[in-house]
Amino acid sequence: MTKLHPPRVRTVRVGDTRVLTHRRRESRLSDPYHLVLTLSWPRFFGALVLMFILVNLIFGTAYWLLPGSVAHASERDFFDYFFFSIETLATVGYGVMSPGSLAGHLVASVEILTGMVGIAITTGLVFVRFSKPTARILFSNRAIIRDFDNARVLMLRMANERHNRIVEATATLSLVRLEVNPQGESFVRIHDLNLVRERTPVFALTWTLIHTIDERSPLYGLNATQLAASRSRILVSVTGHDETMAASVYAGNSYEAEDLVFDSRFVDILSMTPDGDRVVDLTRFHDIEIEPVQSGAVSP
Repeated sequence: MTKLHPPRVRTVRVGDTRVLTHRRRESRLSDPYHLVLTLSWPRFFGALVLMFILVNLIFGTAYWLLPGSVAHASERDFFDYFFFSIETLATVGYGVMSPGSLAGHLVASVEILTGMVGIAITTGLVFVRFSKPTARILFSNRAIIRDFDNARVLMLRMANERHNRIVEATATLSLVRLEVNPQGESFVRIHDLNLVRERTPVFALTWTLIHTIDERSPLYGLNATQLAASRSRILVSVTGHDETMAASVYAGNSYEAEDLVFDSRFVDILSMTPDGDRVVDLTRFHDIEIEPVQSGAVSP
């Protein structure tokens, strides 16, 4: 009788949200390249150290089990063979110990080839991890819903922390919420939220995204309680071409229903010096000012 294994649970992060996925039982080693690229730097270097020790333990044991394979090595001291393996793998060769038999030469040849291939693979992986383009875009920790220019709007702001130029930057805003269809089935639906300005030729300092909440908006007529009940979440993503790295970059963020603040406004962080220089005060980037509440609903 075939034994059934329970599904494997894996935690996946979508923005700041944790999602538990049930998947068929398979090792993450089935996709080693993706695994290595997604490891944190401490875990990556920790894995390299463990692999280095393991390989040298294997070859050191092979030398140790072949009497006379290493000249000038003590037959009772395993560490002589272990450190000879390290010297061989790194092609150092201090000259005190050397292969002492045909078997020793064969094992050393295999280890040298292993070392050459390992160094090439490690160099490639480190280069890929370092060269992977990333964007340092700061998102406001809350989004606001307010009256602006005679309309009800949803606003959030971003800043380029590198202060370089991201050219042809494009932003998208989406609403993700739980809905029930006429048949009584619950499902998650994604609605696109149109932006007043979704593209900018140069994103160097700050950028405020504005969505007008009118009759065509999926947010129209909803208040904070309704947004929370439908598990609404706002997703924002930004793509563009980083002029410094000469590569496309991406950044994203998400806002839960409790991150939406009604009838408030962002504190102004732009000012001018007497000399005419523009100042961007990112220390107050997340600050908001609560305005007198005029309406508890999203609609005007």
